Amino acid sequence: MTHALESHSVVIPVYIHHPSEEGDWPAGGAARWWLHHSLESLDRDLHAKGSRLIRRSGHALEVLQALITETGAKAVYWNRRYEPAIMARDQIVKSELRSCGLTVESFNGSLLFEPWEVATKTGGPYQVFTPFW
Repeated sequence: MTHALESHSVVIPVYIHHPSEEGDWPAGGAARWWLHHSLESLDRDLHAKGSRLIRRSGHALEVLQALITETGAKAVYWNRRYEPAIMARDQIVKSELRSCGLTVESFNGSLLFEPWEVATKTGGPYQVFTPFW
């Protein structure tokens, strides 16, 4: 969100929920509870700043295309997630939206290092934490 705020005068915060896009890692009960309360808290914080969180359900690409049509947005930004199904979906979304002439970027929102930035001396992934540390 920082990049969007630095690059544009109007930012429309959006959360899209579509459990079938989660692949083999759907959220459990505790994670869904946490998500619900986190989104409520974020929406309250945004309201205090004169904005609001738009929450939609559906396929990410379809929802984004509809929101772009509704709002006239010229750019879409999001924080990356790293589950294989989500990464594949995000590549499709990024490619489709860019082909429509939009600026589309994703960012590291929660990791110290991107997974592809960390490798052993032989170039492979770490199998245990201690050598990484």
